[in-house]
Amino acid sequence: MFKKIALFIFLILACFVSLSASNSNKIEVTAKSVETTKDTVYAKEGVIVHYDNAIIKSKRAAYNKTTKKLILDGDVEFIGYEGSKEYTTHMELQTDTKEVSFKKLFLVSKNDVWLLSENAHKKKGTYILGSSILSSCEIENPLWHLAFSNSIYDSNKKYMKLYHAKVYFGSIPIFYTPYLAFSTSKERSSGLLFPKLGYTETEGYTYEQPIFWAISPSMDLELNPQIRTSRSMGMYTTLRFVDSNHSSGKFRVGYFKDKKSYVETNKPKNDAHYGLEFYYDTSKLFESYLPNEYKDGLYINTRYLNDIDYINLQKSRLGNFGLNPLQESRVNYFAHNNTHYFGLNAKYFIDTRLDNNDKTIQFLPSLQWHKYLNHIVWNNLTYSIDTQVRNITRKEGSTLKQAEIRVPIEYTTSFFNNYLNLSLSEELYYSKYLFGNDVYEQDTFQYYNNTHKVKIFTDLTKQYKNFMHVLLPSLSYVKPGTQSQSPVNFDDLNETQKELFAVAPQEEQINFSLGQYFYNMNGKLKFFQRFTQNYYMNREKKLDDARNEMGVFLKKWLLYNEIVYSNEFNEIRSISSSITLKEDTYNFSIGHIYQQTLTEDKTEVASNNIDLNFGYRFNDRVSIGGGLTYDFDKSVKTQWQIGGGYHQDCWSIDLSLRQAIRPSATGPQNLTSYYLQLNFIPFGTIGTGKVK
Repeated sequence: MFKKIALFIFLILACFVSLSASNSNKIEVTAKSVETTKDTVYAKEGVIVHYDNAIIKSKRAAYNKTTKKLILDGDVEFIGYEGSKEYTTHMELQTDTKEVSFKKLFLVSKNDVWLLSENAHKKKGTYILGSSILSSCEIENPLWHLAFSNSIYDSNKKYMKLYHAKVYFGSIPIFYTPYLAFSTSKERSSGLLFPKLGYTETEGYTYEQPIFWAISPSMDLELNPQIRTSRSMGMYTTLRFVDSNHSSGKFRVGYFKDKKSYVETNKPKNDAHYGLEFYYDTSKLFESYLPNEYKDGLYINTRYLNDIDYINLQKSRLGNFGLNPLQESRVNYFAHNNTHYFGLNAKYFIDTRLDNNDKTIQFLPSLQWHKYLNHIVWNNLTYSIDTQVRNITRKEGSTLKQAEIRVPIEYTTSFFNNYLNLSLSEELYYSKYLFGNDVYEQDTFQYYNNTHKVKIFTDLTKQYKNFMHVLLPSLSYVKPGTQSQSPVNFDDLNETQKELFAVAPQEEQINFSLGQYFYNMNGKLKFFQRFTQNYYMNREKKLDDARNEMGVFLKKWLLYNEIVYSNEFNEIRSISSSITLKEDTYNFSIGHIYQQTLTEDKTEVASNNIDLNFGYRFNDRVSIGGGLTYDFDKSVKTQWQIGGGYHQDCWSIDLSLRQAIRPSATGPQNLTSYYLQLNFIPFGTIGTGKVK
């Protein structure tokens, strides 16, 4: 906020530059009445002064030829600099030294921000404002304003200092600082950033003071020391850098130490919370060295932490994978052209719920080569190749190295003037597994199969008078071919080996799908439906789950439904429905999710929730919104929020109250929080919040 204010004050001071930057001392004065003495020219009644490229109006003017001083009095007005207007009661311009002084300066910018200062002065690149008030509200009794005792700006260093700055809401002071300093240059500069405040019932008041260090044009460092009055203190440090026009990175370390009284009361998993994070992304790594028009890229998002509170204690997160207790690190590299794709992927997991990470499964690394779809002999005879090598490892427990290859070959043709399409395909699959980190009766396993598939499908489109109908039916038959497992069957491996992978051979089946879409004459989708049903020849219960999805668009309404029906148990497995309305002044949505876990022994409701969200804008100033998730089976509100806002031209206020579940080192926490934000237009915001 204060950075924007400082930049605006800089625009005010820039009017001095316009009045004193000329290399010429030529002054033209016009008025209804002009009197001249030996040393002085006096003008009054409709005075207009042309100096450099500036036009100044006033009631009276006097120019001393000896001292080179121009004095203007009475409703002095300067118009035109960056769309601003300046008014003052008294102005003195020393034309030879470029020194300028104002008394009772009033300035209005093009976005209606105004400043009133007792006095202003410029001398040798230094600009000084006396006691001043700044706001964007009405001049009489502004709803908010900034007041400061004085300000100094160094134009050579492009640096501004404000003393005893106070932000008032009405007549109530809501923020004070004895000293603020900013750079008005567009280049980044070192200094203090705006502090972050908050309150929680268990941790007390929170204060974080960011400290910014602009190391170079391509690198900066941010220190974030924080104090939580009932918990203790800690600090996070973030290094950001840009090493090329197509790559950038961030590195963060953090440490927070709980004090003894907090540990005794709340019993966290650890009394110290620490970690480090590294993020890097580049769209070109070795591209200039790669042959055959290959393109490549690298993505790194990694972290090490001792518990989830390392992330909870951050005021702003670096881009981690949420607040899941199982934290993930990724390294992905790829290279590809129009024919081939190569990938190197690694995943490392930290389960913050465990005392150590020895039994957590890691994927370090996985390699992939894919050959894109290409034809053999005829254009309608195609194939592709996909190979992967995986290394599934951990310190304690079984490990696995796997290599697999998949080769689908497909022949496609059409009949009856392209009304009917026929696809014949054969898929070859082979995988080999090597087990380690233990003693096994069989430390290797390999699996092979091939699958035959016949598919008949079509794409029918018909245009009617007021709409267009697209119909996409499809019927396919899948038959397993040869299958081989050696040296034993999968079921004969021990349980620790079978935990690491699964063999899912194809079953003989018939798959049916139907999709249909209705469009109006402008090409806008009005209705869609997608239905799928699989039939397994060799199962006792031959029909698999039936799935139907549909949506209706009625002006600004959307009605959506998806049903999954279990033919095996003759019950609905899941149903999801929603109604959404979006209007200019309000929006509304209600959705219901129902899921069952179906087994031979019992039927258990896994989810039966309703979600409600709404928003309403009474006018351009007042709006409200909220949401609720309700569990019918538990008869509890799992989470909810309500809030609203009031907006005027010069200020706005937003409030919200919410309840949500957040994971922590001691388990899930049910948190109720409120948030209050004041926005001083066009400068910025001041906010606070409370969590309990």
